[in-house]
Formats: sequence, structure tokens, C-alpha cells
Amino acid sequence: MQRRRHRIKKDNGNTGMAVMLILIAVVVLLFINAALKPVIMNMAESYGKMSVAKAVDEAVIELFENEDIGYSDIVKLTFSDSGFVTAVEYNSAEINRIKLSLSNSLVSGLEKLRASKIKVPIGSLTGNAYLSGRGLSLRLRIMQSSVPVIEVISSFESEGINTVLHRIIIRITVETEAYLPPRRASFTLTQDFVIAQTIIVGDIPSGYADIG
Repeated sequence: MQRRRHRIKKDNGNTGMAVMLILIAVVVLLFINAALKPVIMNMAESYGKMSVAKAVDEAVIELFENEDIGYSDIVKLTFSDSGFVTAVEYNSAEINRIKLSLSNSLVSGLEKLRASKIKVPIGSLTGNAYLSGRGLSLRLRIMQSSVPVIEVISSFESEGINTVLHRIIIRITVETEAYLPPRRASFTLTQDFVIAQTIIVGDIPSGYADIG
């Protein structure tokens, strides 16, 4: 009978030690989590931006691979008798069509990105070049938080005496969230793409209409 009591006391001592070790492990994990939180979220944001940038690039490439869009499709130049450009007009219907087509393609790409899960190697969180890309992976979700904003911008730059470079630029802005449970990181990505350009002889036209 006494031996049984002795064994019960010994088991209680082991149980207490196990509980203490578990508590210590939990405290250490919480400390590590708090210390790595900024690093983890910065890494999540970086991976998120790279993924969204890739989706935007693919949407633009797809549009211009499938369609032959040139400067003259978007811009109409008016010349003086001496051959200088006096006015610039824009084809609003074509510009709106490009924006709509690009928006549809981009939304589709972002939806695919949202449905997928991006793996972020834990080794990449250490900042060590040797460990980068190694170890178990955290699963990152990318969620579009609003409709992408697509703007068409006209840019004039002097290229020398009596010459001006006229560019038509598409600017795409995407507001997104990177979700790495239980945390979220919001970020905005803006990219510019030159879709058409030409050299204009003369000064910047004083009578040009901006893209509306």
C-alpha cells in the first residue's frame, strides 16, 4: 500500500514538470511570435506585392498580345500648314474600350490569385541569405479589397530642339490585403505602362485636350 502512494507522488511530480515545460514553451512561442510579427508581415506584404504585380503584368501583356493597338488608334494630331502639330485629340471610345478590356482581364487574374495560396518559406523570414527559401512554408492569401483603378495619362516631354516625346500611359492601381492568419497587411500597388508614343515636331501643342 505504501509503495502505491509513493508511486502516485512520483507521477504527480512528473506531471507538474510537464505542465511547467509546456507553459515555458508557450511563453517562448508567444515571445518569438511577437518578435517576428513585424518581419512576418513585411515579408507577407512583399510577397503580396510581387504576386499582384505579376497579375497586373500578365493582364497588360495579354491585352496587347491579342490586340494590335497603335498610337493612331488612340490619338489624332492636327497639323498646321507648316507641318507643326497644333492640336491633340483623343479617341475616347477606344480608350474606354481598352480600359474595360484590361479591367476584365485584371479582375479575372486577381480572382485566380485570391483562390490560390502563396507559400512563404519560414527561412526567408530570418533575413539570412543561406536560409532564404528553405524550411516549412506559411500559407499566404491575397485578397483584392477594391476594384482596380485604371487611368490613361498623356505625357509630353521635351526631347531636344523642336521635338517633343508624347506618351500614352496606362496607370493601374490595385488595393490589396495580404492575409497570413490571424494577421492582415493592407497595401497599394501602382504600375505605369507606356502603351503608345510618338515624336512630335514643334513645341507642346497649346490646344491639346487632356484625356478625360
